[in-house]
Amino acid sequence: MTLNEIRQQLKTIRLYYTNEACFSAAVKVLPHDVTQLAAKYAAIIRSAPLELYFIYYKLYVQGMTQEAAAEEMNFCTEYIRQKNKKLLLYLQQNLEKEVS
Repeated sequence: MTLNEIRQQLKTIRLYYTNEACFSAAVKVLPHDVTQLAAKYAAIIRSAPLELYFIYYKLYVQGMTQEAAAEEMNFCTEYIRQKNKKLLLYLQQNLEKEVS
């Protein structure tokens, strides 16, 4: 899976989590694959290094921007960008293991 494909999936996951209350009600009536996608990524991130886990949580579960996450976590934005890149590579590696 390419990094761009992972980015697109993460956008979908971010949309799901930031509107989870609304989606939860909708999914009970009309199931959607996003719940499985979110669960798949949650299973991968569960064993991630803690720093990547927090970046995932801030950016994709809470829906923060990199700038807002940097400010809240007392880091510079470039540090968050670097960690997000490592997160993407970590996800790519673990998604490839899943396919193998």
